[in-house]
Amino acid sequence: MKPTTLLLGLFSIISLAVADKTCTPSFDYCAEDLVKSKGFSEDDLKSTLKGSEYEKEDLKNILFHCKNPGDVGHPKVCSGGCKSSETEGSHGC
Repeated sequence: MKPTTLLLGLFSIISLAVADKTCTPSFDYCAEDLVKSKGFSEDDLKSTLKGSEYEKEDLKNILFHCKNPGDVGHPKVCSGGCKSSETEGSHGC
């Protein structure tokens, strides 16, 4: 197999993995919503928290901000647990 063919195949696989994660930029999401319907895994969300003060926090208490369609960050702890909304994004604690 040619190196260029191998690179194109690898790029396609990576693109598909990233494309599966979707969220609306500038909206906030509970971790549960990101896992259930936005293509993120618990490991994705835990890796976002690594090195932060929220690293050991239970995901059910975290509200994530969608920075780009496949990128979340700016976590916020909801002391009573994150509350999902019936509308897309913009959830509160």
